[in-house]
Amino acid sequence: MLKKILISTIVVILTSFYLFPVSFSFLPEAVNSKMILAGFGIVAFLYDGIGKKTLSVPHPLLYAGFLAFIFSLWCFFCIAENGTDDMSYANYWVSFFTWVLGGYAVFFLIRTMTGKFDLKTLTLYLTLVCVAQCILAECIDSFPGFQRMVDSYIVQGQDFYHEIKRLYGIGASLDPAGVRFSVVLLLIGYQLVSEDRMGLTIFYIISFFMVTIIGSIIARTTWIGAIMGFGYVLIENLRTKQGLINSNQVKFWAIFGGLALLTVFICVFLYRSNLVFRSNLRFGFEGFFNWAETGVFRTDSMDKLNRVMWVWPTDTRSWIIGKGLFDNFVFNTDIGYCRFTLYCGLIGLGLFSLFFLYNGYSFIHRFPQFILLGLLLIVLTFAIWVKVATDIFFIYALLFWLPEEECTSSTT
Repeated sequence: MLKKILISTIVVILTSFYLFPVSFSFLPEAVNSKMILAGFGIVAFLYDGIGKKTLSVPHPLLYAGFLAFIFSLWCFFCIAENGTDDMSYANYWVSFFTWVLGGYAVFFLIRTMTGKFDLKTLTLYLTLVCVAQCILAECIDSFPGFQRMVDSYIVQGQDFYHEIKRLYGIGASLDPAGVRFSVVLLLIGYQLVSEDRMGLTIFYIISFFMVTIIGSIIARTTWIGAIMGFGYVLIENLRTKQGLINSNQVKFWAIFGGLALLTVFICVFLYRSNLVFRSNLRFGFEGFFNWAETGVFRTDSMDKLNRVMWVWPTDTRSWIIGKGLFDNFVFNTDIGYCRFTLYCGLIGLGLFSLFFLYNGYSFIHRFPQFILLGLLLIVLTFAIWVKVATDIFFIYALLFWLPEEECTSSTT
């Protein structure tokens, strides 16, 4: 039992360093944990290749790599034509291979430590990582000594988080953390539908509520995943072949509802007894508090997004090849559609969109039993761009390594 806990802890820590990359104070800041894992991924890939006497890469991954390279090449052309040196996405192919090799390291570790690597096992460890990050964020916020220890070893721009008074974990902060929480909440939705063990079902429901609440305090982008994860559960329950209501569904919704009420009770108690938690909760769920108090669902960031952040090119040339600028918030907008268009034009936005459409298609094509999950991952990509310029390739870099034979018996 102790050995199993130790192995699981090691896997969770290393998976966290993949999902939430950080730099270390005792290493050059340019070297982060994702790069270190990518280096390990190269060694693991060669080791597996020697064992199998062949180096094999999934064909869809090669096609995705080609699209990433074409997108990078177009971005390089855009910055060259605009006379800038902003390589933010002109070197996306480097980021692509770093994620892919880091993903192989996670695949190798989970397979070696647990004996298998399928979607259920991957979802379990990604959930454990996110739960751990939520707990770490609360500990960092609550215990100054622990915060100083983390800040002394981990480099993640924490001075800025202190300035704006935002929760952060170890690598988990702001919208990038919200994007990762969103992906995992969607995966938890899949797991809640397919899981038949009561203990794990309860764990996933508790994890869903914890990541939704604390994750929203870290980054309100988390709400996108919470809505989609819950939507996944509803859709799958409504389309079940056993009818709209059966004993298993009644039991599930009874447990879900009971844990939801318990979560509300705990939040109300902490809201009334802890000023810090009250402030954090009001930030994370600002829209709901405004709705309850004023009758209007709105947040300050939503108002700013709608009022000033829809910034578009002002001439035909910029609509085609952008302005070659992305870094340093030069256009005062977070919106992904705007920032990508301003950086590399509509052609670049189209290429990047095609890249993610292909990633989602290849996942569905390889695992047709996960069609709803694959479709929602595609929707999530484009929904996130309304809020922030980032992507979810980190999850596809893991899904590409799923062995098809280990997922053939899974259901949606």
